[in-house]
Amino acid sequence: MRLWKSPEPDAPETVAEALRRAEHHRREERYAEASALVARALELDPDNLHAHLLAAYVHIARRAPALAKTEFRWVLGHDATHPRALVGLARIALDEGDARLCRDLLRRALRSYPDFPEATALLEALRGRDAPPAPPPAAPAAPRVDRLRLPGTGRALVVGRADGGLIAAQPPADEAKDVAEELARTLRLAASALRRAGLGALHRAIVDDGRDAVFTRTDGELVVSLALPRATDPTQGLLDVNRLWSATQHELGVAGTPPANAAPATPVSTPAADSTRRVS
Repeated sequence: MRLWKSPEPDAPETVAEALRRAEHHRREERYAEASALVARALELDPDNLHAHLLAAYVHIARRAPALAKTEFRWVLGHDATHPRALVGLARIALDEGDARLCRDLLRRALRSYPDFPEATALLEALRGRDAPPAPPPAAPAAPRVDRLRLPGTGRALVVGRADGGLIAAQPPADEAKDVAEELARTLRLAASALRRAGLGALHRAIVDDGRDAVFTRTDGELVVSLALPRATDPTQGLLDVNRLWSATQHELGVAGTPPANAAPATPVSTPAADSTRRVS
């Protein structure tokens, strides 16, 4: 009969090891394992700022913003100018529709860290959103997206404008308008970051929405997005959205650039004006 329990052979013995492994699991989207390792790190060192910050990121990934806010605020209680905690709270505020709080938090971060690119890009995106809207262009006739053939694994097609306006969706869905608006907001943030980094305009992106991989193509005015399973090979997904981009332009009567014969072999290519970006 066994009278004791031996320790787990792979249990981390130091805070640094636990946090290293937790970050690795978070990047692989193994959030339960990451959460357990962060908890282990906090058992060993309850006041470790990195552990609390990583706990907040895991909570965000698991769609638990209230818990994430608690962790970010704990970090700020010990370091009032911590830039990543301030930006983390700013992103949550923006998601909750509180643009004023988001702006205040970003300005606090930039007062102490003026060269923090993530805060700068997010603040510029907010300024663009606050600017008086330009007169909307004449809306094109809705394309007959029901005639567009989705790939066998295709889950949804959303055609919209860069300002978030919905043009058409297949299959029709009540949430398609919200999807178009959220996608446009995400692309604006990504485009702003690329401009500041000197990487040119955003033309293609792979957006991970937590359920699907949304392969997207845009020319700065029109946005065509195709939801595919997250396991889709990036090259195949980009080929599929290129085909639908061309077909959508045909339906709209727009003379666009024909799609390339081949998509990049990886989801993130070397910097170029027409490069593909993965946005999470």
